[in-house]
Amino acid sequence: MQNRKYSHEIGEHKPQTQLAIEKFAEMMIARMEEMKESHWKKGWIDGYGSYGLPQNIVSGTLNGGNSFFLQLDTAMNGYKMPLYMTFLQAQNMGLRINKGAESMPVIFWDLLYKDQNGKRIDKDAIDAMTREERMALDATPILRVYKEFNVDQTNLAVVNPAKYEQLQQRFKAPEMRDDKGMYVNAAIDRMLQRQEWVCPVQYDKLAPGASYSPSRDRIVIPMKSQFNISSTPEEVYKDGMEYYSTFLHEATHSTGSPERLNRVKGKHFGDTQYGHEEYVAEMTAAVVGNSLGFDKRILDNNTAYIQGWIKDLRENPKVILGILSDVNKASNMLLERIDQQKIALGEAPILDRRTEKLEPVGAKFENAAIVKQKNGEFAARASFNGTELEMKPVAREIGIRYFSLPEGKEKQRLLTTTLNSSFAGDISSRSRIREQSIKIG
Repeated sequence: MQNRKYSHEIGEHKPQTQLAIEKFAEMMIARMEEMKESHWKKGWIDGYGSYGLPQNIVSGTLNGGNSFFLQLDTAMNGYKMPLYMTFLQAQNMGLRINKGAESMPVIFWDLLYKDQNGKRIDKDAIDAMTREERMALDATPILRVYKEFNVDQTNLAVVNPAKYEQLQQRFKAPEMRDDKGMYVNAAIDRMLQRQEWVCPVQYDKLAPGASYSPSRDRIVIPMKSQFNISSTPEEVYKDGMEYYSTFLHEATHSTGSPERLNRVKGKHFGDTQYGHEEYVAEMTAAVVGNSLGFDKRILDNNTAYIQGWIKDLRENPKVILGILSDVNKASNMLLERIDQQKIALGEAPILDRRTEKLEPVGAKFENAAIVKQKNGEFAARASFNGTELEMKPVAREIGIRYFSLPEGKEKQRLLTTTLNSSFAGDISSRSRIREQSIKIG
Protein backbone atom coordinates (compact mmCIF):
# COMPACT_ATOMS: atom_id res chain seq x y z
CA MET A 1 0.00 0.00 0.00
CA GLN A 2 1.11 3.52 -0.65
CA ASN A 3 2.36 5.79 2.08
CA ARG A 4 -0.41 8.18 3.09
CA LYS A 5 -0.26 11.84 3.97
CA TYR A 6 -2.91 13.50 6.07
CA SER A 7 -4.27 16.98 5.57
CA HIS A 8 -3.87 18.02 9.21
CA GLU A 9 -0.12 18.39 8.73
CA ILE A 10 -0.82 21.73 7.03
CA GLY A 11 -1.84 23.14 10.40
CA GLU A 12 1.59 23.17 11.99
CA HIS A 13 0.43 25.79 14.48
CA LYS A 14 -1.93 23.34 16.15
CA PRO A 15 -0.90 21.64 19.43
CA GLN A 16 0.69 18.21 18.97
CA THR A 17 -2.10 16.52 20.93
CA GLN A 18 -4.74 17.99 18.61
CA LEU A 19 -2.75 16.97 15.53
CA ALA A 20 -2.46 13.42 16.90
CA ILE A 21 -6.20 13.15 17.57
CA GLU A 22 -7.04 14.51 14.12
CA LYS A 23 -4.65 12.06 12.48
CA PHE A 24 -6.19 9.11 14.33
CA ALA A 25 -9.66 10.24 13.28
CA GLU A 26 -8.62 10.64 9.64
CA MET A 27 -6.99 7.20 9.63
CA MET A 28 -10.16 5.63 11.02
CA ILE A 29 -12.36 7.40 8.49
CA ALA A 30 -10.11 6.38 5.60
CA ARG A 31 -10.02 2.77 6.72
CA MET A 32 -13.77 2.46 7.30
CA GLU A 33 -14.49 3.94 3.88
CA GLU A 34 -12.10 1.39 2.31
CA MET A 35 -13.82 -1.45 4.17
CA LYS A 36 -17.21 -0.22 3.03
CA GLU A 37 -16.04 0.01 -0.61
CA SER A 38 -14.81 -3.60 -0.42
CA HIS A 39 -18.31 -4.69 0.68
CA TRP A 40 -16.81 -5.62 4.06
CA LYS A 41 -14.40 -8.15 2.55
CA LYS A 42 -11.43 -6.20 3.94
CA GLY A 43 -10.62 -6.39 7.64
CA TRP A 44 -9.21 -3.64 9.80
CA ILE A 45 -5.64 -4.48 8.75
CA ASP A 46 -6.42 -6.25 5.48
CA GLY A 47 -4.59 -9.44 6.32
CA TYR A 48 -1.42 -7.79 7.65
CA GLY A 49 -1.60 -9.65 10.96
CA SER A 50 1.59 -10.07 12.94
CA TYR A 51 2.36 -11.99 16.09
CA GLY A 52 2.57 -9.70 19.07
CA LEU A 53 1.62 -6.13 19.86
CA PRO A 54 3.36 -3.22 18.13
CA GLN A 55 6.55 -2.33 19.94
CA ASN A 56 8.93 0.51 20.49
CA ILE A 57 12.40 -0.78 19.76
CA VAL A 58 13.66 0.25 23.21
CA SER A 59 10.71 0.25 25.62
CA GLY A 60 8.78 -2.75 24.26
CA THR A 61 5.03 -3.24 23.81
CA LEU A 62 2.62 -0.31 23.44
CA ASN A 63 -0.87 -0.14 24.92
CA GLY A 64 -4.18 -1.02 23.29
CA GLY A 65 -5.20 2.33 21.81
CA ASN A 66 -1.76 3.12 20.44
CA SER A 67 -1.44 -0.51 19.40
CA PHE A 68 -4.51 -0.32 17.16
CA PHE A 69 -3.29 2.72 15.25
CA LEU A 70 0.26 1.43 14.89
CA GLN A 71 -1.17 -1.84 13.54
CA LEU A 72 -3.34 0.20 11.18
CA ASP A 73 -0.38 2.36 10.12
CA THR A 74 1.68 -0.77 9.45
CA ALA A 75 -1.09 -2.22 7.26
CA MET A 76 -2.02 0.96 5.38
CA ASN A 77 1.60 1.58 4.41
CA GLY A 78 2.58 -2.03 3.76
CA TYR A 79 5.34 -2.14 6.40
CA LYS A 80 6.82 -5.55 7.18
CA MET A 81 6.42 -5.35 10.95
CA PRO A 82 4.90 -3.06 13.63
CA LEU A 83 8.26 -2.02 15.12
CA TYR A 84 8.70 1.70 15.86
CA MET A 85 11.29 4.14 17.17
CA THR A 86 11.70 7.85 17.79
CA PHE A 87 14.05 10.01 15.73
CA LEU A 88 16.52 10.17 18.63
CA GLN A 89 16.42 6.39 19.12
CA ALA A 90 17.17 5.90 15.43
CA GLN A 91 19.99 8.44 15.61
CA ASN A 92 21.55 6.79 18.66
CA MET A 93 21.54 3.48 16.78
CA GLY A 94 23.31 4.99 13.80
CA LEU A 95 20.19 4.74 11.62
CA ARG A 96 18.84 7.28 9.15
CA ILE A 97 15.16 8.18 8.86
CA ASN A 98 14.13 8.16 5.19
CA LYS A 99 13.67 11.55 3.58
CA GLY A 100 10.04 12.68 3.69
CA ALA A 101 9.00 9.99 6.19
CA GLU A 102 5.85 10.83 8.13
CA SER A 103 5.87 10.03 11.83
CA MET A 104 3.09 8.34 13.79
CA PRO A 105 1.96 9.83 17.08
CA VAL A 106 1.92 7.75 20.24
CA ILE A 107 -0.15 9.28 23.04
CA PHE A 108 -0.21 8.67 26.75
CA TRP A 109 -1.41 10.36 29.92
CA ASP A 110 1.16 11.78 32.29
CA LEU A 111 1.10 13.93 35.42
CA LEU A 112 2.39 17.50 35.59
CA TYR A 113 3.61 18.25 39.12
CA LYS A 114 3.81 21.72 40.67
CA ASP A 115 4.77 22.84 44.18
CA GLN A 116 2.70 25.10 46.45
CA ASN A 117 4.07 28.17 44.65
CA GLY A 118 3.00 26.89 41.26
CA LYS A 119 6.56 26.04 40.20
CA ARG A 120 6.89 23.01 37.93
CA ILE A 121 8.85 20.05 39.35
CA ASP A 122 10.97 18.08 36.88
CA LYS A 123 10.83 14.28 36.61
CA ASP A 124 14.21 13.60 38.23
CA ALA A 125 13.13 15.51 41.34
CA ILE A 126 9.80 13.65 41.43
CA ASP A 127 11.54 10.27 41.20
CA ALA A 128 13.71 11.18 44.21
CA MET A 129 10.71 12.09 46.38
CA THR A 130 8.90 9.91 48.86
CA ARG A 131 5.27 9.01 48.26
CA GLU A 132 4.21 11.46 50.99
CA GLU A 133 6.16 14.30 49.33
CA ARG A 134 4.56 13.58 45.96
CA MET A 135 1.09 13.51 47.53
CA ALA A 136 1.62 17.05 48.80
CA LEU A 137 2.19 18.37 45.26
CA ASP A 138 -0.41 19.63 42.81
CA ALA A 139 -0.72 16.96 40.07
CA THR A 140 -2.50 17.70 36.77
CA PRO A 141 -3.12 14.96 34.16
CA ILE A 142 -1.77 15.95 30.73
CA LEU A 143 -1.73 14.22 27.37
CA ARG A 144 1.73 13.76 25.90
CA VAL A 145 2.68 12.84 22.35
CA TYR A 146 5.70 10.97 21.04
CA LYS A 147 6.48 10.91 17.32
CA GLU A 148 7.59 7.48 16.13
CA PHE A 149 8.76 5.98 12.85
CA ASN A 150 8.36 2.44 11.58
CA VAL A 151 11.58 0.49 11.13
CA ASP A 152 10.80 0.37 7.38
CA GLN A 153 11.12 4.17 7.36
CA THR A 154 14.81 3.76 8.26
CA ASN A 155 17.81 2.33 6.41
CA LEU A 156 18.17 -0.67 8.75
CA ALA A 157 17.35 -3.20 6.01
CA VAL A 158 20.30 -1.84 3.98
CA VAL A 159 22.97 -1.29 6.63
CA ASN A 160 22.18 -4.45 8.60
CA PRO A 161 19.97 -6.84 6.60
CA ALA A 162 20.67 -9.79 8.92
CA LYS A 163 19.37 -7.85 11.94
CA TYR A 164 16.35 -6.64 9.95
CA GLU A 165 15.46 -10.22 8.98
CA GLN A 166 15.92 -11.38 12.58
CA LEU A 167 13.53 -8.71 13.88
CA GLN A 168 11.00 -9.50 11.16
CA GLN A 169 10.94 -13.15 12.17
CA ARG A 170 9.91 -12.15 15.72
CA PHE A 171 6.64 -10.77 14.38
CA LYS A 172 5.90 -13.54 11.90
CA ALA A 173 2.60 -15.20 12.70
CA PRO A 174 2.73 -19.00 12.46
CA GLU A 175 0.09 -20.65 10.26
CA MET A 176 -2.06 -22.89 12.47
CA ARG A 177 -4.82 -25.01 10.88
CA ASP A 178 -7.21 -27.51 12.41
CA ASP A 179 -8.32 -30.73 10.69
CA LYS A 180 -10.84 -28.74 8.61
CA GLY A 181 -8.21 -26.26 7.43
CA MET A 182 -9.55 -23.46 9.65
CA TYR A 183 -7.33 -21.17 11.70
CA VAL A 184 -6.93 -22.49 15.23
CA ASN A 185 -5.84 -20.71 18.41
CA ALA A 186 -4.86 -23.10 21.21
CA ALA A 187 -4.88 -20.45 23.96
CA ILE A 188 -8.44 -19.31 23.31
CA ASP A 189 -9.59 -22.92 22.83
CA ARG A 190 -8.15 -23.86 26.21
CA MET A 191 -9.82 -20.88 27.88
CA LEU A 192 -13.19 -21.84 26.42
CA GLN A 193 -12.86 -25.55 27.22
CA ARG A 194 -11.87 -24.82 30.81
CA GLN A 195 -14.38 -21.96 31.14
CA GLU A 196 -11.68 -19.58 32.37
CA TRP A 197 -13.00 -16.35 30.88
CA VAL A 198 -14.60 -13.84 33.29
CA CYS A 199 -18.07 -15.20 32.56
CA PRO A 200 -19.54 -18.47 31.15
CA VAL A 201 -19.28 -18.97 27.37
CA GLN A 202 -21.50 -21.31 25.35
CA TYR A 203 -19.45 -22.30 22.31
CA ASP A 204 -20.20 -26.01 21.74
CA LYS A 205 -23.87 -25.90 20.69
CA LEU A 206 -25.59 -24.75 17.52
CA ALA A 207 -26.64 -21.10 17.79
CA PRO A 208 -28.25 -18.66 15.35
CA GLY A 209 -25.83 -15.89 16.29
CA ALA A 210 -23.45 -14.45 18.87
CA SER A 211 -24.45 -12.38 21.88
CA TYR A 212 -23.59 -11.26 25.37
CA SER A 213 -26.41 -11.07 27.94
CA PRO A 214 -25.67 -8.47 30.66
CA SER A 215 -28.53 -9.74 32.83
CA ARG A 216 -27.25 -13.33 32.74
CA ASP A 217 -23.57 -12.34 32.36
CA ARG A 218 -23.22 -15.02 29.71
CA ILE A 219 -21.76 -15.20 26.19
CA VAL A 220 -23.18 -17.32 23.38
CA ILE A 221 -21.28 -17.89 20.13
CA PRO A 222 -22.04 -20.33 17.30
CA MET A 223 -20.00 -23.51 17.03
CA LYS A 224 -16.77 -23.22 15.09
CA SER A 225 -18.16 -25.56 12.42
CA GLN A 226 -20.93 -23.02 11.72
CA PHE A 227 -18.27 -20.57 10.50
CA ASN A 228 -16.88 -23.06 7.97
CA ILE A 229 -18.76 -21.68 4.96
CA SER A 230 -16.06 -21.01 2.33
CA SER A 231 -14.76 -23.16 -0.51
CA THR A 232 -11.10 -22.19 -1.00
CA PRO A 233 -8.34 -23.14 1.48
CA GLU A 234 -7.45 -19.48 2.03
CA GLU A 235 -11.01 -18.45 2.81
CA VAL A 236 -11.62 -21.54 4.98
CA TYR A 237 -8.56 -20.51 7.00
CA LYS A 238 -10.11 -17.05 7.46
CA ASP A 239 -13.40 -18.65 8.49
CA GLY A 240 -11.55 -19.88 11.58
CA MET A 241 -10.36 -16.33 12.26
CA GLU A 242 -13.96 -15.10 12.14
CA TYR A 243 -14.88 -17.62 14.85
CA TYR A 244 -12.27 -16.29 17.26
CA SER A 245 -12.94 -12.67 16.26
CA THR A 246 -16.59 -13.18 17.13
CA PHE A 247 -15.66 -14.47 20.57
CA LEU A 248 -13.30 -11.54 21.16
CA HIS A 249 -16.04 -9.07 20.21
CA GLU A 250 -18.56 -10.56 22.65
CA ALA A 251 -15.88 -11.00 25.32
CA THR A 252 -15.16 -7.27 25.05
CA HIS A 253 -18.82 -6.53 25.81
CA SER A 254 -18.55 -8.67 28.94
CA THR A 255 -15.59 -6.61 30.20
CA GLY A 256 -17.85 -3.55 30.48
CA SER A 257 -20.12 -4.93 33.22
CA PRO A 258 -20.46 -2.84 36.42
CA GLU A 259 -18.29 -5.20 38.47
CA ARG A 260 -15.50 -5.07 35.86
CA LEU A 261 -14.70 -1.99 33.76
CA ASN A 262 -18.14 -0.41 34.25
CA ARG A 263 -18.69 1.08 30.79
CA VAL A 264 -21.99 2.89 30.21
CA LYS A 265 -24.00 1.03 27.59
CA GLY A 266 -26.88 2.27 25.51
CA LYS A 267 -30.48 1.42 26.28
CA HIS A 268 -31.40 0.37 22.75
CA PHE A 269 -29.90 -0.39 19.34
CA GLY A 270 -28.94 2.80 17.51
CA ASP A 271 -28.39 5.28 20.34
CA THR A 272 -25.04 7.04 20.86
CA GLN A 273 -23.87 4.99 23.85
CA TYR A 274 -24.81 1.74 22.14
CA GLY A 275 -22.76 2.79 19.13
CA HIS A 276 -19.81 3.72 21.37
CA GLU A 277 -19.89 0.27 22.99
CA GLU A 278 -19.92 -1.44 19.58
CA TYR A 279 -17.02 0.74 18.46
CA VAL A 280 -15.02 -0.32 21.54
CA ALA A 281 -15.85 -3.99 20.94
CA GLU A 282 -14.79 -3.80 17.28
CA MET A 283 -11.47 -2.06 17.99
CA THR A 284 -10.61 -4.23 20.99
CA ALA A 285 -11.28 -7.42 19.05
CA ALA A 286 -9.10 -6.04 16.24
CA VAL A 287 -6.22 -5.18 18.62
CA VAL A 288 -6.28 -8.58 20.33
CA GLY A 289 -6.82 -10.52 17.10
CA ASN A 290 -4.04 -8.68 15.30
CA SER A 291 -1.62 -9.33 18.16
CA LEU A 292 -2.44 -13.06 17.84
CA GLY A 293 -1.72 -12.96 14.12
CA PHE A 294 -5.11 -12.62 12.45
CA ASP A 295 -7.31 -9.90 11.00
CA LYS A 296 -10.74 -8.76 12.18
CA ARG A 297 -13.58 -7.94 9.82
CA ILE A 298 -16.53 -5.71 10.67
CA LEU A 299 -19.45 -7.74 11.99
CA ASP A 300 -22.50 -7.66 9.72
CA ASN A 301 -24.73 -6.05 12.35
CA ASN A 302 -22.19 -3.24 12.83
CA THR A 303 -21.98 -2.16 9.21
CA ALA A 304 -25.01 0.08 9.85
CA TYR A 305 -22.95 2.04 12.37
CA ILE A 306 -20.17 2.91 9.94
CA GLN A 307 -21.71 6.11 8.58
CA GLY A 308 -22.54 7.23 12.11
CA TRP A 309 -18.99 6.55 13.28
CA ILE A 310 -17.56 8.45 10.31
CA LYS A 311 -19.91 11.39 10.97
CA ASP A 312 -18.99 11.51 14.69
CA LEU A 313 -15.25 11.43 13.95
CA ARG A 314 -15.52 14.22 11.39
CA GLU A 315 -17.60 16.46 13.64
CA ASN A 316 -15.72 15.79 16.87
CA PRO A 317 -12.39 13.94 16.54
CA LYS A 318 -11.88 14.10 20.33
CA VAL A 319 -14.47 11.34 20.82
CA ILE A 320 -11.69 8.96 19.90
CA LEU A 321 -9.90 9.65 23.22
CA GLY A 322 -12.69 8.03 25.24
CA ILE A 323 -12.82 5.11 22.82
CA LEU A 324 -9.05 4.60 23.02
CA SER A 325 -9.15 4.63 26.82
CA ASP A 326 -11.84 1.94 26.86
CA VAL A 327 -10.04 -0.12 24.20
CA ASN A 328 -6.83 0.00 26.19
CA LYS A 329 -8.48 -1.32 29.36
CA ALA A 330 -10.53 -4.00 27.61
CA SER A 331 -7.68 -5.29 25.43
CA ASN A 332 -5.38 -5.56 28.45
CA MET A 333 -8.01 -7.62 30.31
CA LEU A 334 -8.40 -9.96 27.35
CA LEU A 335 -4.68 -10.33 26.70
CA GLU A 336 -3.94 -10.99 30.37
CA ARG A 337 -6.38 -13.93 30.32
CA ILE A 338 -5.08 -15.22 27.00
CA ASP A 339 -1.49 -14.93 28.26
CA GLN A 340 -2.39 -17.11 31.25
CA GLN A 341 -3.45 -19.80 28.78
CA LYS A 342 -0.38 -19.33 26.60
CA ILE A 343 1.92 -19.70 29.61
CA ALA A 344 0.07 -22.88 30.66
CA LEU A 345 0.65 -24.21 27.12
CA GLY A 346 4.33 -23.33 27.25
CA GLU A 347 3.94 -20.47 24.76
CA ALA A 348 5.42 -16.98 24.99
CA PRO A 349 2.98 -14.34 26.35
CA ILE A 350 1.93 -11.33 24.29
CA LEU A 351 2.07 -8.60 26.94
CA ASP A 352 5.38 -7.12 28.13
CA ARG A 353 7.35 -8.69 25.31
CA ARG A 354 10.58 -6.91 24.53
CA THR A 355 12.37 -6.73 21.25
CA GLU A 356 15.91 -7.97 21.15
CA LYS A 357 17.97 -4.90 21.90
CA LEU A 358 19.21 -3.31 18.72
CA GLU A 359 22.73 -2.08 19.21
CA PRO A 360 24.01 0.80 17.08
CA VAL A 361 24.07 -0.46 13.52
CA GLY A 362 26.61 0.54 10.91
CA ALA A 363 28.50 2.52 13.54
CA LYS A 364 31.77 0.58 13.37
CA PHE A 365 33.88 3.16 15.17
CA GLU A 366 37.59 2.74 15.73
CA ASN A 367 40.12 4.95 17.54
CA ALA A 368 37.14 6.52 19.31
CA ALA A 369 37.43 8.96 22.22
CA ILE A 370 36.35 12.30 23.64
CA VAL A 371 39.39 14.57 23.77
CA LYS A 372 40.20 17.91 25.38
CA GLN A 373 41.63 20.40 22.90
CA LYS A 374 44.28 23.07 23.50
CA ASN A 375 41.62 25.79 23.71
CA GLY A 376 39.95 23.96 26.59
CA GLU A 377 36.97 22.79 24.54
CA PHE A 378 36.02 19.14 23.98
CA ALA A 379 35.60 17.13 20.78
CA ALA A 380 34.76 13.61 19.63
CA ARG A 381 37.15 11.75 17.38
CA ALA A 382 36.67 8.44 15.59
CA SER A 383 37.32 6.42 12.47
CA PHE A 384 34.45 4.75 10.65
CA ASN A 385 35.04 1.56 8.69
CA GLY A 386 38.74 2.40 8.49
CA THR A 387 38.28 6.07 7.47
CA GLU A 388 39.13 8.86 9.90
CA LEU A 389 36.22 11.23 10.48
CA GLU A 390 36.42 14.96 11.02
CA MET A 391 36.37 15.77 14.76
CA LYS A 392 33.08 17.07 16.11
CA PRO A 393 32.61 19.54 19.00
CA VAL A 394 31.17 18.10 22.20
CA ALA A 395 29.21 20.03 24.81
CA ARG A 396 31.41 21.10 27.73
CA GLU A 397 29.24 19.38 30.35
CA ILE A 398 29.51 16.06 28.44
CA GLY A 399 33.27 16.39 28.17
CA ILE A 400 33.67 17.17 31.88
CA ARG A 401 31.44 14.24 32.82
CA TYR A 402 33.35 11.89 30.51
CA PHE A 403 36.69 12.68 32.11
CA SER A 404 35.23 12.47 35.62
CA LEU A 405 33.94 8.93 35.13
CA PRO A 406 36.12 5.89 35.95
CA GLU A 407 36.76 3.33 33.24
CA GLY A 408 33.76 1.07 32.90
CA LYS A 409 30.32 0.54 31.37
CA GLU A 410 28.91 3.98 32.22
CA LYS A 411 31.85 5.78 30.60
CA GLN A 412 31.65 3.55 27.53
CA ARG A 413 27.90 4.13 27.29
CA LEU A 414 28.40 7.91 27.36
CA LEU A 415 31.07 7.63 24.66
CA THR A 416 28.88 5.45 22.42
CA THR A 417 25.88 7.77 22.73
CA THR A 418 28.03 10.84 22.03
CA LEU A 419 29.64 9.23 18.97
CA ASN A 420 26.31 8.16 17.49
CA SER A 421 24.87 11.62 18.01
CA SER A 422 27.95 13.49 16.77
CA PHE A 423 28.57 11.44 13.65
CA ALA A 424 24.98 10.53 12.68
CA GLY A 425 25.16 12.81 9.62
CA ASP A 426 28.46 11.32 8.46
CA ILE A 427 27.13 7.77 8.93
CA SER A 428 23.92 8.58 7.07
CA SER A 429 25.77 10.07 4.08
CA ARG A 430 28.04 7.04 3.89
CA SER A 431 24.98 4.77 4.17
CA ARG A 432 23.35 6.63 1.26
CA ILE A 433 26.46 6.11 -0.85
CA ARG A 434 26.37 2.43 0.08
CA GLU A 435 22.66 2.18 -0.79
CA GLN A 436 23.29 3.78 -4.19
CA SER A 437 26.16 1.42 -4.92
CA ILE A 438 23.95 -1.54 -3.96
CA LYS A 439 21.18 -0.35 -6.30
CA ILE A 440 23.66 0.27 -9.15
CA GLY A 441 25.24 -3.14 -8.59
